[in-house]
Amino acid sequence: MPRLSRSLFLIAGISLMLAAMLSAYGFHGLHGKVPDAKLASWGWATQFQMFHSIGLIIIGFMLAKAPASKLLRLAAALMMAGLVLFPGSIYATTLGAPEMLVEVAPLGGSSFMAGWLLTGIAGWRLPAA
Repeated sequence: MPRLSRSLFLIAGISLMLAAMLSAYGFHGLHGKVPDAKLASWGWATQFQMFHSIGLIIIGFMLAKAPASKLLRLAAALMMAGLVLFPGSIYATTLGAPEMLVEVAPLGGSSFMAGWLLTGIAGWRLPAA
């Protein structure tokens, strides 16, 4: 298994663990302490973190078949950037960071979209079994 694949598995595992922890914190620790709209945003952030962390696992497996794929490497980078920008900005503003920080969330969303598109294109280009 390529080193990058193993690294993506580790990053995804840590991110998934954090998403589960942050989801529990949002439900048990933030309820009644932040407005309902922020609580709902927190829930979306944890869901997006989970889905896109699983995307990193998918990319890791695909890289095992095509370790030199620049598309997959870029897709992984975009997914990781999205994980920092999208849920990260929502978590931060919910916990008291300046509201203007949430304006980077769309950049994270765009990173996710581009990452998924590149993953699909790279999958299309994988050699037939």
